Amino acid sequence: LGATFVLVAQAFANVCVSTIWKKLQSMLQSNGDDAKRSTSSTPDPSMTKKSLNHALLITTSAFYVFAMIGSNEALRFVSYPTAVLAKSCKLLPTMIMGTIIERRVYSKQQWTSALAISVGMSLFHISRLQQTSTTKSTASSGDNSTSEGDGSDVNTDDEEDGDHSWKGMALLIWSLTCDGFLGSCQGLLKRVDTKGNQRPPSAVETMLYMNIYALFFLIPVAMISGQWQQGVHLLQSDGQLRMAIFILNLVVSVGQIFIFLTVTWYSSLACTTITTTRKFITILLSVIYFGHKFSMMQWCAVGLVFGGLYLATVSKQFAGTPRQVTAEDADKTKKMQ
Repeated sequence: LGATFVLVAQAFANVCVSTIWKKLQSMLQSNGDDAKRSTSSTPDPSMTKKSLNHALLITTSAFYVFAMIGSNEALRFVSYPTAVLAKSCKLLPTMIMGTIIERRVYSKQQWTSALAISVGMSLFHISRLQQTSTTKSTASSGDNSTSEGDGSDVNTDDEEDGDHSWKGMALLIWSLTCDGFLGSCQGLLKRVDTKGNQRPPSAVETMLYMNIYALFFLIPVAMISGQWQQGVHLLQSDGQLRMAIFILNLVVSVGQIFIFLTVTWYSSLACTTITTTRKFITILLSVIYFGHKFSMMQWCAVGLVFGGLYLATVSKQFAGTPRQVTAEDADKTKKMQ
C-alpha cells in the first residue's frame, strides 16, 4: 500500500471514531443540560452557540497533511533512521513558531529543556547509526574473506544516495517547518475570540474537522499518484490486509483521541514533548529488551533526554506556583494605597 493511501485510510478512520465520540458526548451533555434546566429557569449565557473558525481549521489541517507527506516522501531519498533523527528535533520548530506566530514567551528553562531533549535524542540515534554501520562493515568483510575473488559488491540498500539525499533533507526541513506551523495553529484555535462570534473548538471537534479537511487534500494526491486505485484493489482482494488495516487504524484513532485531548487541555508543546519522549522510550526499551549494550555516548544521550524532561517538569511547577506575599510586599501595597 502507498503511504498516501494509508494516510487516507487513517484520516477516514479518525473521522468515523471522532463522529462516534461527538455523538456520545452530545448525548451525555444533553442529559446534563436537562438536569440543569430542572433546577434553574434562566438559560446560561455561556451556552450561546458560536461558529467555529473553519478557515483556521483548514489551515491547520493543511499543515498537518503537508508535514506527514513531507516526512513520508523524504524516505524515498534518505534512510528511515535519518528521518527519525530529524523528526526527533520537532520540539525546537514548535517553540520557534510559537514565539513568532503566537507571541509566546518561553522561559530559559523551557528552551534549555527542549535543546537537551533534541540533542540527547540526536546523539542516541547517531550512535545507533554508527553501531549499525560498524556491524554491517564487519559482516561484509567477513563475507569477503570467506568468498575470495567473487567480485560481489556490498549491499548498500540502506545507504543514502548522495546525489539525491539533499532532496530528502529538504523534505524533512519542510516537514519540521510544517510541524512548527501546526503547533502554532493549534494554539491559535484555543484562543477565545471575545470580540467576534467564534469559539474555540473542543477536542473532538478539532479531531473531526481536521481529518475531514485532510481528506480533501489527501484523496486527490492519492488518485493522481495512482495509490488510490492500487490500494482499493489490494483491499478488495486480500482479506488479511483489510483486517490488518482495520486494526491499525482503530488503534491509531484511539491514540489520536488522547493526542487531541492533550493539545486542548494543555498545549501543542506539551503534546510534542510527550510524543517525542514516547518514541525515545520505545526505542530505549527495545534496545534493552534485545540485550544491546549502551556506549558512553548513548548513556550521555539518555541523561540529556531525561534531564531535559526533569527540567521541563520543574520549570512548569515553578511557573504554576504563585509567589507567597511577604511582609515587605504588604507594606509596599499599603504605601501605594
